[in-house]
Amino acid sequence: PQLIVDIMPLLHDVLKDNAPMYMFCGSDKVDFFKQQVERYFTVKNIIVWDKGNHTAGDLEAQYGKRYEFIIYANKGRAPFMDGMPRYDDIWRYNRVSGGGQIHQNQKPTDLLSRIIRQHTHERDLILDPFMGSFATAVAAYKLQRDFIGFEIDDDYYAAGSQWLNDTMSQVSIFDLLQQN
Repeated sequence: PQLIVDIMPLLHDVLKDNAPMYMFCGSDKVDFFKQQVERYFTVKNIIVWDKGNHTAGDLEAQYGKRYEFIIYANKGRAPFMDGMPRYDDIWRYNRVSGGGQIHQNQKPTDLLSRIIRQHTHERDLILDPFMGSFATAVAAYKLQRDFIGFEIDDDYYAAGSQWLNDTMSQVSIFDLLQQN
């Protein structure tokens, strides 16, 4: 919890005015996270991410957790840029599991791409202070956004860097057609 307390003023300092912030958290920590976010940002929504299936957890004395909260907050006011009509606050994206999973809390790139498209233009800078699997960096790269992020775990850093490098080295047939 102290890391969240410490990072909030730093995020407020580095984010531009009228910028969005999204913070993922479980139901057991949403009150604490929301209190910390509200010290520096305006909470606009608490989005429910329906993961499509539940986690294991305590199989005998706990319901399976099928959802996660996403706190959507603004520094100022951050209107949507993607031209879509009003969204609702329940999002359905399958969680990452199995062989494609690098990090236990890995977010699906299609969910992250939605967030990035809603608030940024090409070449805008995306910040992820907890990169984990590098899913945000992969989504940002695919959408032609710049990114910066941090990960302190050497193993996650190595695996995430490899995934990002593999993604960046893939050649699209559309890129080849444009060159000719």
